[in-house]
Amino acid sequence: MWQDKISSTNMMLGWLLLTTAIYFLLPTLFKNSLEQVGIFRRIHPLFLVAGVALIVRLIPMVLLPVGAGYDIESFRLVGAALLNKEDVYTSAAFGRHPYLPMQMYWIGFALYLNSLTAVPFVILIKLLPVLVDVLIAVLIYQASRYWQKPQAEALLWGLLYALNPIAILVSAYHGQFDSIPVFLLMLSWMWWEFHKRTKLSAGALGLAILNKTWPIVFLPIMLVRNLKWKYWLVFTIVSLAIPVVATLAYVLVLDTDPMPMLRRALTHTGPDGYWGMSALLALLKNHWSVFEPFYTSFVAWRRWIILFTGIIVLWWTRRQTVVAALTTIILAVFMVSSGMGIQWLLWIVPFAILDADHRWLSWYSLTGMLFLLVQLYGLHMYPWLYELFLPETADSLVRLGSLPAWFTVTLWTIARLRRNQYAAVADPI
Repeated sequence: MWQDKISSTNMMLGWLLLTTAIYFLLPTLFKNSLEQVGIFRRIHPLFLVAGVALIVRLIPMVLLPVGAGYDIESFRLVGAALLNKEDVYTSAAFGRHPYLPMQMYWIGFALYLNSLTAVPFVILIKLLPVLVDVLIAVLIYQASRYWQKPQAEALLWGLLYALNPIAILVSAYHGQFDSIPVFLLMLSWMWWEFHKRTKLSAGALGLAILNKTWPIVFLPIMLVRNLKWKYWLVFTIVSLAIPVVATLAYVLVLDTDPMPMLRRALTHTGPDGYWGMSALLALLKNHWSVFEPFYTSFVAWRRWIILFTGIIVLWWTRRQTVVAALTTIILAVFMVSSGMGIQWLLWIVPFAILDADHRWLSWYSLTGMLFLLVQLYGLHMYPWLYELFLPETADSLVRLGSLPAWFTVTLWTIARLRRNQYAAVADPI
């Protein structure tokens, strides 16, 4: 691992720009010369997708001596509490783990391995998200083959995720684990879409909800597409039983109060004022006090706004494919959210690829990458902005950095809502 933060982060910025350039060139290269993909005939496309995805993530994972500072420190506190047999939610990690009890076990294991080996914790903690991120690219390739897409197009679909800058930044640079619930959610969808395995699909969804609560949005999407009461009963019970049982087991083993856990896990909406409308209102109120009540009201009503938007868009997309509906609902929620974890940008990427909405995804990937870079390179990995500018100016720049991505999300959401029908499988290029 490279010990010099400045030189390593600079070099890995160059690596990101290189992989991003290849990402944006991919559709053109494949569109103009699909027949030339035969040069890869000695390597099975699935292994090629996995290999590319692994290499582009392993290099920054191994060489960077940092992740997102606050999150990595939070993981250390969570792991220490778990290894000391303390309740994570009331320990020194209080308020730093807004999730149900699943991911903490990997965090604890990574910290334990760190105590036994010379491998830095920041590398170990990224290992699982990176490997799972590679599997997402493989699943995308596999799904396209199930749809009987030509091998060259399936390869393109997989590589579009393997080289996506948002996916690379979240797992290999930031060190967050959002690839895990996304992977489980994709498994849930694939078991239902291609194999009609209701219980397996519900089980994967239950694990996804246990890892991070947002995948619960998939439950109503599935239920409105199958009105048989037996399906409703089985799918709902299985998918909800897993997080309930795992949470109860944690509470009973540690003999602890579940409320600190549930309060954080079920109400977390990200930091307000640094994304979208709330960032814009925060900037305005800092200069003109007349905007203060607008900002305060928007933040106060944020959960109701998200819930109302989700219900409306769920109904609006009820005749669309599952992947199309899921993509649109997540986008719509992002559009109206007052808070945003930068790692959440990953949620849309694989499903937008599967829905073949590549042109909008390209703009989203570009502006989302900018948002992530401003946050990671300006604040979390190394505070460049706060060294170059006054704190007030740096804070304003961090808020402004979210606006291009939010504008893209807003326009993309509107464009998708205006469409009446989605093809089950469209041409990605």
